[in-house]
Amino acid sequence: MLRKGDTFSDCVFTDESTVQLGCSTKYCYVKDKTSCARLRSRAKHPGKLHIWGGISTRGTTELAIFHSSVRIDSKIYCQVLEKCYLKFADRTYNGYARLVQDNAPCHKSAYTTRKMDEWGLKRLEWPAESPDLNPIELVWGNMKNFIRGQKVRTLAELEVCIRAYWKALTPEKCRKYVESVQWRMKKIIEAGGGNIIECKPRRGLIEAENSQEDSDSNDSEEDHNFW
Repeated sequence: MLRKGDTFSDCVFTDESTVQLGCSTKYCYVKDKTSCARLRSRAKHPGKLHIWGGISTRGTTELAIFHSSVRIDSKIYCQVLEKCYLKFADRTYNGYARLVQDNAPCHKSAYTTRKMDEWGLKRLEWPAESPDLNPIELVWGNMKNFIRGQKVRTLAELEVCIRAYWKALTPEKCRKYVESVQWRMKKIIEAGGGNIIECKPRRGLIEAENSQEDSDSNDSEEDHNFW
């Protein structure tokens, strides 16, 4: 792909992720024992939501959100593709888009493969165990950084924050993510297939507009909620 100079302009990079409550900070440092009194207890098993989405140079797919009790098997995954991905590909690319997904079992099962073939869905084969290559991994990381800065206490508030961040991902921002793939390929080759160290991302790729949060709570009809 690197030699061919693929720009991935017709690719839709998709993935699932999990976002949970109680992630206001990544780390906690205590200088001495007297500071322990300032620590707050945390739930051992905080509430969480599963999400699925895709980005391309032309913007985002619709977002699917699942309760943590939902197991995303092949049938549910195909429902998501049909309701979120296919509609986006038909509307935005006139059906001429390539799906990029990882090698999760529900993505590669016989059932999923058969459904994709029936739909005539084009796929771009992607290396296994290569999160550094998929730009949507950056989206999930930056989304979680954004949510850490919010005072989220309930799953309903968590969903509002997720939708706010997703809605703020303009085609311009998505294009910057996708354009980083060529750079990532070169860096991974230089690292001999190992992990790469990120450059400091642009501010515009990290922060969503806080003002979007309130408006999104009344704008959920555009997104598919499966739980």
